[in-house]
Amino acid sequence: MSKIKNSLNTRIGFFGLASVLFWLKTYLAYTFEFNLGVSGAIQEFILLINPIAVTVILFSIALYFKKPKRSYIALFSIMTIASMILYFNIMFYREFSDFLTMNILLGSNNVSGAVFTSTIAMMRPWDLLYWMDIIILLGVILYKRKSKITMDVRPFKKRYAVATTVLGFALFAGNLALAESNRPQLLVRTFDRNYIVKYLGLNFFTAYDAFQTAQNNHVRASADESNLVDIMEFAKENNAAPNVEYFGKAEGRNVFVIAMESVQQFVIDYDLEDENGEMHEVMPFVNSLYHNDSSYSFSNFYHQVGQGKSSDAEILGENSLYGLPQGSAFQTLGTTNTFHAAPNILKQEAGYTSAAFHGNVGSFWNRNDTYQQFGYDYFFDSAYYDVSGDRSLEYGLKDKLFFQESAQYIEQLPQPFYSKFITVTNHFPYPLDEQNSGFPAAQTGDETINQYFATANYTDQAIEEFFNYLKEVGLYENSVFVLYGDHYGISNMRNPHLADLLGEDQDEWGDFQNAEMQKVPLIIHAPGVDNGEVIDKYSGQVDMLPTLMHLLGIQTDDYIFMGQDILSEEHNNTVPFRNGNVITPEYSFIGQNIYDSQTGEEVQGELSEEELAELNEVRESARQELSYSDDLMMMDLLRFYTPDSFSDVEKNDYVYSNQLSVFESDPLRSTSLIETNGGESTADLYKTDAPELQNDLDSEQEEQTDSTEQNNEEPVMPEQDEE
Repeated sequence: MSKIKNSLNTRIGFFGLASVLFWLKTYLAYTFEFNLGVSGAIQEFILLINPIAVTVILFSIALYFKKPKRSYIALFSIMTIASMILYFNIMFYREFSDFLTMNILLGSNNVSGAVFTSTIAMMRPWDLLYWMDIIILLGVILYKRKSKITMDVRPFKKRYAVATTVLGFALFAGNLALAESNRPQLLVRTFDRNYIVKYLGLNFFTAYDAFQTAQNNHVRASADESNLVDIMEFAKENNAAPNVEYFGKAEGRNVFVIAMESVQQFVIDYDLEDENGEMHEVMPFVNSLYHNDSSYSFSNFYHQVGQGKSSDAEILGENSLYGLPQGSAFQTLGTTNTFHAAPNILKQEAGYTSAAFHGNVGSFWNRNDTYQQFGYDYFFDSAYYDVSGDRSLEYGLKDKLFFQESAQYIEQLPQPFYSKFITVTNHFPYPLDEQNSGFPAAQTGDETINQYFATANYTDQAIEEFFNYLKEVGLYENSVFVLYGDHYGISNMRNPHLADLLGEDQDEWGDFQNAEMQKVPLIIHAPGVDNGEVIDKYSGQVDMLPTLMHLLGIQTDDYIFMGQDILSEEHNNTVPFRNGNVITPEYSFIGQNIYDSQTGEEVQGELSEEELAELNEVRESARQELSYSDDLMMMDLLRFYTPDSFSDVEKNDYVYSNQLSVFESDPLRSTSLIETNGGESTADLYKTDAPELQNDLDSEQEEQTDSTEQNNEEPVMPEQDEE
């Protein structure tokens, strides 16, 4: 015991204890919080040692301070910052199954109260362990008299500090060499942040990501037209000619795009069994559209988003480009980049008006600026809705109220129009107040999953009410509807809890099952068409735009799209994921493993070298597509290319304020629903059972009753003295 006390009395001993404690808690987080795909003894060993090198390097900085007090303060400051990086990544990973990047951190305006609420929901009682090292060391300092441990006041020789730093770099060199032996070209060809953290550690990843972010900013500044040559060639070869059976089927129609927040394919046709054994259809109305004779529905359609989540889905769906490897393209590039997006394409190719609707603040994901770059004529955010009191949840206006209040703006849009509606009620952590409850909760060990089905059902009801209104006012028949799930709702961390509900074995749940859970619905509903069907081609969100354009009768061969028309006979059934995984109907490339896409069995050990070489070409081709998209985005290469009969957006043309007065002066106003209805509003025809509206009505009636009672009361006459 005395030897331990004596060692803690020295600066190097105290700092050594700090390093050991920080290493242990980091390894604890690696093991229990992050799904890093560790396999084999070598990877287990690398994971064990990878926190050591960078920890020694970082903590050695404090040894360069001559004055002991400053040295100890520096140590605690470094530990606190490193602990915050670790803990914030734990919080982020629990929800997004990914690590924080500089682009996410720089998008500080998205760290709003809504995100804070999700963060609180991610906390666990054992999180105190991730701060225990600091608590222990502070206890050692604060109670030094009782423990007879004192602060080392002796000067610390600089050569010892340098030696400690050199030791850290030597350890890192050994770590890197071991990592490269197990995963060659780790830092050159990786598409997955998990690999960097698994092999080199979270602190290294943070520094590496910061370096890459700065490098990417420099790349954009140095780009020119020559960078487009290979990409143009790819786009030309990648273009899939439209199928004459479908081309122009929805020509001239209004377009309603509905982003169904966090809706996954597994809820389609899913019946939830309650605690009494009764079955409840989760999304009955969406199911009816999915199987409608006038719908093109896709059973093997995948989301392809990265850290930008819903905003990435908009990049994919409206630009046929991928989001960024790190962060949100909306946040980092949306203010300045050139886009060839659906609103502007339709405006210039077919005279469409465009509008986006979202019951959250316009600054969230930088939508205000990005929508201007997309060419949206109108954007109605929370400023145009009543979001007060119980009408809103963490991420904005409840879906039933959102659609109901949107009616007053829809009826004023000049036709034909392209409109997009972003729902939010089915958003993690899936809260639903008592007045909107009624659908049973699932019976699993995860409360978040249990509530997911109820909020999905609420969104389904909201969409049905919206369709009923459009039918009532005559917009339904001359429209085409695109309903899609924007991204997963249940994270990989929670997926095993779904196993019993999906008839799977929880013990056998793995990477293949997680990849399959990335399927989301895509339904293109065109009332009156007679060749609708459920299509089993493999596709992703990057394919949405060319598919829609061809249905509207618009050729796309002049545009640089990464995706293809799913209905085309030339469609390629290869689906790249943002993390570099690739899915085809035959094989699924997940991490370093290859699975049979139909059985989920690992097959790389059964394949010949020739077969493996052919499959690797498929994977590399898909990853090249991601790389081309990244170049287009990061270098803003579309500024160097303008398709024929197309002009880029002038951002100043779109300012989303005083939009109601803009409606009045729109030269195409005569084509709007309200004008074709003789100037009479149709908003009152919207029928919803949203209890919040009844609450508002009851409050108004109570106020009117109180006012009437006050007016009807006989006046009290003052008493008069008798004469």
